[in-house]
Amino acid sequence: MLYRELYEELRKTLDNDAVSYVNEDLNLKVLKRNLISETAEDLLNGSTKLKCEEHTEYFNPKDAGLFLYQNEDVDIRDFDIEVNRNFTYTVLQRADIDVAEDVLIFFHGLNEKKWDKYLPWAYELAQKTRKTVILFPIAFHMNRAEDTWSDRRKMLEVSRQRLENNPNNSDSSYVNAAISARLEAHPQRIFWSGFQTYSDTIKLVDVVRNGEISFISAQAKFDLFGYSIGSFLSMILMMANPKQIFTNSKLFCFCGGMTIDRMFPISKYIMDAQAAITMQKAFAELLSSDFRNDIRLGHFQNSELHQDESWFKKMLRYNFFQKEREERLKELQNQIKAFVLEKDEVAPPIEALNTLQGGYRKIKTEVEIADFNYDYSHMVPFPLTIKNEEEITKSFQQFVTSASDFYLKKV
Repeated sequence: MLYRELYEELRKTLDNDAVSYVNEDLNLKVLKRNLISETAEDLLNGSTKLKCEEHTEYFNPKDAGLFLYQNEDVDIRDFDIEVNRNFTYTVLQRADIDVAEDVLIFFHGLNEKKWDKYLPWAYELAQKTRKTVILFPIAFHMNRAEDTWSDRRKMLEVSRQRLENNPNNSDSSYVNAAISARLEAHPQRIFWSGFQTYSDTIKLVDVVRNGEISFISAQAKFDLFGYSIGSFLSMILMMANPKQIFTNSKLFCFCGGMTIDRMFPISKYIMDAQAAITMQKAFAELLSSDFRNDIRLGHFQNSELHQDESWFKKMLRYNFFQKEREERLKELQNQIKAFVLEKDEVAPPIEALNTLQGGYRKIKTEVEIADFNYDYSHMVPFPLTIKNEEEITKSFQQFVTSASDFYLKKV
């Protein structure tokens, strides 16, 4: 089946609102389950009970106005976003598997609202590896995002406002207006949303371990798949290895694998230039001052207090904590693989090499660099066009085979 045809078939299947259904022709079961994010009250702006549970340390909530963009369509306090705290994740499982022994947690890219483009990726990985794939939404993305942020009319107004405020801003669009405004107002959101997702992932594993999901074994092994910013989150999970969940796990990074300062997310589909510059500047200043101006974030980035969570700061900028980062990545060199695209301007292949193999190339992590024979981009590696559809399908299968072989290979 051509990539475009597979996409259309899967999209129709996923449009079904049932919590459990089977497509016999595709040998596919789709199941939807709910998860409540228990750490939201501790972590998110707008909560009156910000705290570190582990150290019983409470933090004074700052004036919410500090984090506002001055537009009611994006100025929703993070804790008040109910869909982010109580959300659904989607599971793709082969129909001929009753109880899964292997699970693949799948993380998407930044500023995503729909799973559509990922469906063929997840489906083929499930079929070829026999792993049950969990499409897990990052906080404030997918079905965890406010509907308003996808409202074309309202977001065009936010984009117009951003251009009025800064005529030199580039790549502003209604697609990226909400995330750009929110990150410019409070760049640390990139950490708190990531930390919430990190905690939600641990809870997901706990739910499985407690035998609460009938179609997944309580002893199941968990692997990770990360695309773009999903690779960044996945690498932190692998490096931190909370509760020893990922001791024997594998991570496949697609269009990712580098520190966040070596990604260039300025795009009409991701974030505008003003937001990207503000975010990079903010974290450069926080790192240089050892988080002196953000006591709460500094607490969670204190390596002595939070060894696991502090891997975030070690993945922020390439020239900071390089020794510690590369020592840990060397321990994981056989458990991580990256598949990157030669013409990718958002996640350049050279930066995946620099991070995953180290400045002196002493780390043996495999980084496969591909270049497809058609026009592609970071956002659209496999276009849904009739033109070049056979070549696109061939390239898609190259990517899927690379990932599947890696997951199935014994370490």
